[in-house]
Amino acid sequence: MTNYAVIPNTKDTIKDILNKDIKSLIIGVKDLSIYPLELTIEEILEISSSTNKNIIIALNKMLHNKDIPLVEEVLNKIKNTNIKGIIFYDIGVLNLCHKLDINKKLIISKEHLNASILSNNFYYNKGVSSSLITSDITKEELLEINNNSKINIYYTVYGYLPIFYSRRYLITNYFKYIKEDKKDNTYYIENNNQRYMLKEYNYGTIIYSPLVNLINEVKDLEEINTLIIDLSYTDDISIIDKYINKEVINNTYKGFFNTKTIYKLKDE
Repeated sequence: MTNYAVIPNTKDTIKDILNKDIKSLIIGVKDLSIYPLELTIEEILEISSSTNKNIIIALNKMLHNKDIPLVEEVLNKIKNTNIKGIIFYDIGVLNLCHKLDINKKLIISKEHLNASILSNNFYYNKGVSSSLITSDITKEELLEINNNSKINIYYTVYGYLPIFYSRRYLITNYFKYIKEDKKDNTYYIENNNQRYMLKEYNYGTIIYSPLVNLINEVKDLEEINTLIIDLSYTDDISIIDKYINKEVINNTYKGFFNTKTIYKLKDE
């Protein structure tokens, strides 16, 4: 049976999501996550106390020194609770977990960097139990990592995936440059008939991929420990049932799943 973990878009949908046949729910912690839905750790603990599903917290933003006290506070609050795991980006979270003796499943998420067997075995030897593999590689490369790594593999099969991050406020800067007013924090650009979402946050700007949907490929991913359905920026929770029932959907965008990325230097 395939294990699904879901990232909700709104707090109001969490109850309905937990009633579905999924294994885990991933929730961003306020001020420490890159997900649009961020809850206080108290709100997350209240949710975890009312369900037998695995609750995983996300502390997956790039941390600064000023964030460390809040991270320590959150870790101490979950230490003796039924929170199952922690998704993190910054290695500082791993070091704090060791320092504070946090006995939770540690899931490293390095966005575009988790793409090799050696790096994942390195993290495993440092006490990391799971790895959220980048979506920048092909199915064959993903399965090769899975088959040759000691670490458990998480992989996103549905959602708008970050493809670029800048600490700068790129939308604001653009409108200043063209001397026009910025009317929103969300804009879109088009390339090769695909639409890419740009969102500006208080921590910078992210460009997202078109909606990746690998529902027709799930049968080839049964060896992967956990598949993530990321509902950020979409309210369609019915997609969870479609994945569970292995429905077929035509004309889905698959990103790099079946496309090798090859760069060749120009001849001198």
